[in-house]
Amino acid sequence: MENSPDFKENHHFTPEYQAELDEIRREVQKGRCHRLKECLTLFQELWHERHDYELLLSNNARKKLEKLREKDSGQYRHVQKKVEQILKNPDHFKPLSGDMHGARRVHIGDYVLIYYFENNQIIIQDYDHHDRVYNIRI
Repeated sequence: MENSPDFKENHHFTPEYQAELDEIRREVQKGRCHRLKECLTLFQELWHERHDYELLLSNNARKKLEKLREKDSGQYRHVQKKVEQILKNPDHFKPLSGDMHGARRVHIGDYVLIYYFENNQIIIQDYDHHDRVYNIRI
């Protein structure tokens, strides 16, 4: 990247945003990544560590997860771990397309957790068996 122009010279960011980018740049320069994919993953992790997300549940997801907590505490703990991973890096999981464009999904055994994120909010939309979760409900 010797021939690339200085990033700061070509873009105008708020001082807070620029400070965050500089901190991430220092972490990359410490050698914490060597390949582009590793650096992008590191950037995402560092970026998301610095941004707190508000977790919201749809009524549908809330009911299903409350029922799950009562019936299968082991599976419920798996769901909790996945939600923690989502909160750390919401970009990590697979984006959906078609009628569910904008949502992302996480597989948890035979079940799928569907969520959206925008601004500083992560919205858990649904949790259901793989065979049912993608059915469009009107």
